Amino acid sequence: MSDFVTLQEAAQRLGVHYMTAYRYVRLGQLPAQKVGGTWRVAISDLDLFQQPNASEPSPSLSRKSAPWHQRLENRLLEGDLSGAWRVVEASLTAGMAPLDVYCDVFVPALDSIGHRWESGEIGVADEHLASAMVARMIGRLGPRFTRRGRRRGAVVVAGPPGERHDLGLAMVADALRQGGYSAIEMGSDLPVESFAQGLGGLRGLKGVCIGVLNPEALGECRHMVVEARRHLDRSAPVVLGGSAVRGPDHAHQLGADQWADLRHVVEAVDTGREAQPAVWV
Repeated sequence: MSDFVTLQEAAQRLGVHYMTAYRYVRLGQLPAQKVGGTWRVAISDLDLFQQPNASEPSPSLSRKSAPWHQRLENRLLEGDLSGAWRVVEASLTAGMAPLDVYCDVFVPALDSIGHRWESGEIGVADEHLASAMVARMIGRLGPRFTRRGRRRGAVVVAGPPGERHDLGLAMVADALRQGGYSAIEMGSDLPVESFAQGLGGLRGLKGVCIGVLNPEALGECRHMVVEARRHLDRSAPVVLGGSAVRGPDHAHQLGADQWADLRHVVEAVDTGREAQPAVWV
């Protein structure tokens, strides 16, 4: 017996119209893969989908607990941008805030894809395509982070030489805007000299956020921290984040004032330089 069925057969087993089953796939609720132009569904995934509350939780259950990041990952690996965006829209409709979408949907989906690329399960083209699609969706979500009213000041967001990941910086910038700050995005893989020159033309900064995912870029990150301190006021902190920075102690060893994940970066900037560094997990 085959371990897969066609989408038409899956619809029949579910007792729904073919287009309903196709919608499940496009929303990432039902994993499927295209083989020779035909959608194929693993019987094991179909059985899991048919379990109580697997596809359509009752009204008393929160849709926030749905595996949105897995649904998004499926759509990203299929190269299905419109389907990926529908997953995002569904998560927002279910009550997730835009920052929660970044933290609980985008980040884990990208982390999983990155691990699958590192293990050789998928190719670099798949990883690059997924990243490009997420970049497009961040652009669409960005306006939702803009907060009305007077800005609280500007914060620079940058990545050191050797750090080529931009998506995390873009999400940090949006989180800062939601927190009332103006985010000045200098981008990743930024030469330290250019970083220093850019800071030299700015006054009254409320902080600098540096993101590092590549451990090989930590040496240059330390140099960026030194330059940031030279240009910031006494109260403005240097905040480090990203998977290469292993928490507050590591951030302090690199010369920074604060360490924060995406969800707490605004709090880190608010805390400032002179206060005892906080630990967020």
